[in-house]
Order: sequence, then C-alpha cells, then structure tokens
Amino acid sequence: MVEYRPANHEDAPAVARLHAENWRRAYRGNFRDEYLDGDVFAERQRVWDARLGQPTPNQYVCVAVESARVVGFVCTFGSHDREWGSFIDNLHVHADLQRGGIGASLMRKAGAWLSTAFEDEPVYLFVWERNPARALYERLGGRNSGIVEKENPGGGVGRYFRIVWERPNQLAAAAPRR
Repeated sequence: MVEYRPANHEDAPAVARLHAENWRRAYRGNFRDEYLDGDVFAERQRVWDARLGQPTPNQYVCVAVESARVVGFVCTFGSHDREWGSFIDNLHVHADLQRGGIGASLMRKAGAWLSTAFEDEPVYLFVWERNPARALYERLGGRNSGIVEKENPGGGVGRYFRIVWERPNQLAAAAPRR
C-alpha cells in the first residue's frame, strides 16, 4: 500500500537517488551523456538537501512511500512565475511502479496543496517532448501551450512542452482516465 505525506529533510537522500536514477534512465538523448554518466546523485543530493533542509514558504514536496521506501515524489512552487503561475518542478515515480496511479495521485496532491494558498493562479510544468508522461498530464486535464526550448542541467538545450492548468483545483479534482 502506498502512503503519501509531505517530505522532510530525512527524505533528501531517497528523493535525490530516485531523481538521479530516473534522469539516467529516461533523459538520454536530452541531457548530455557526460552529465548523466557523472555524479548526478551528488548534484541532486545538494539540491534536495537545500530544498528539504530549508524549504521556502511557497514550496511543497510530497513523497509516495511503500514499505518505508520512497517510490515517488512531486515538488511544486506556488506563485513561481508572474505570467504562468505556480510551477510543478518535478514528478518522479520509481520505474517499476510507473503507470500504476502513483504519479496521478502525486499530481492531485500538488493541486490540492496549491489550491489552499494559490487558488487563483494557473499551474504549469515542462515535459520533455519525448517523455511519455505527457499523456498523464493530458489525462489530468493539462493543456499543451506549446514548445519551449530550455537549458538543461549539465548544459545543452532541450525542447519541452509547457503543460498548463487554468487553476489548481482542476488538477486536484482530476480523475485519470484509464
């Protein structure tokens, strides 16, 4: 059984490991190989130590835990961009558990949290154009607002779709279609 809870600083190593593993597995062809083959875990560990050690008031990180193991997480920042609103920065689910509803549940948790303090703002995220998770976002009511080219961690530029929800309550209440 999967349980969901707000992340804490003790979750930083597990979140960093899952983040690094997913990038290494799914982002070849987008991120540079030398970056993915390097010490991505240490770099992600620094990021998650900072985010979970000293969270900003507009940050929410929720973890999915199964048998005491972090199997997924979502990270969002309320009121991140003046034009686009609140930003879902990360959604990651362990490769063995993808397409089982954990990602959709995490997205709804993020939408519910954003609805409490940022209810009148839109929500957006970026998804690599070749990432199959795009289908999940569309099932959850996200609208593709077009391609954006962004600098990738470790250098290089990737092409991403910007997926948008008009309000976080749309995401919080979204029922995934199977």
